[in-house]
Amino acid sequence: MGEQLGIEPATTEYILVALDASPHSEAALVAAAELAAVLHLELRGVFVEDVNLLHLSGLPFGLEIGSFTAKARRLDAHNLEREFRIQATLLRKIMADVAGQRRVSWSFQVVRGGVTSELLAASSAARMLSLGRAGRNPGKRTGSTAQAVARNTRRPVIIQPARRRLSGPFTVAHLGTPTSDNALTLAVELARNHQDAIHVLVLAPAQTAVESVQTRLAELDVAGRVSRVDTDRELLAQLRLISEGTIVLPVEVAPWLDEVVTTVIVVP
Repeated sequence: MGEQLGIEPATTEYILVALDASPHSEAALVAAAELAAVLHLELRGVFVEDVNLLHLSGLPFGLEIGSFTAKARRLDAHNLEREFRIQATLLRKIMADVAGQRRVSWSFQVVRGGVTSELLAASSAARMLSLGRAGRNPGKRTGSTAQAVARNTRRPVIIQPARRRLSGPFTVAHLGTPTSDNALTLAVELARNHQDAIHVLVLAPAQTAVESVQTRLAELDVAGRVSRVDTDRELLAQLRLISEGTIVLPVEVAPWLDEVVTTVIVVP
């Protein structure tokens, strides 16, 4: 990878993908595998056996929705352990197929614990983390796990919707912060590797901020379009209009995840 201002260097060259039984997770796996192939990185998958579900199984009112039947049933520890094993076997096979098609080296592990904390720990040395976007709440575009990971990450996080691919054009929200520079650097690398366009939306009251970003693009030897917006409301309105490609956000505006519809990468 190119210059990574402020992002802690990864000790091992791999992309981590969080796996579960959802179509959003499969989209995250495909995005991670394609990126691993382009960047010549290893692909690692992790399935987290949610310890909170195991705790609920000991309560008399605990119910679960079957991953394959979509029917409500009593949350039973024995059945839950069995479903964990079934899911892990299926996810390992899916990962083997996806990684094999892209000819990338891969590994798969199962861990038990809180989903958010385990993903943050497992991705601490990764180049990037990829996870599916949707949660169980139908009123939200972004699930609670994706939101929590994005807000607390120390690595770039790909938030991948179902039926979409990580692709260009790449749009960067630049707030004039160090994390915005990190987002710009990553977007430039991705645009180069995908041979696609880059557009930087600069939140700044002065034209000098736009010129600073243009200078930065020149230093990185890439041509890109730079536009100035005067307020965060205007910036968010511009991002809401984007229906294709990938949006790259600095971590300060990770709460905007639920406001946009396309693939998002949150950068610390």
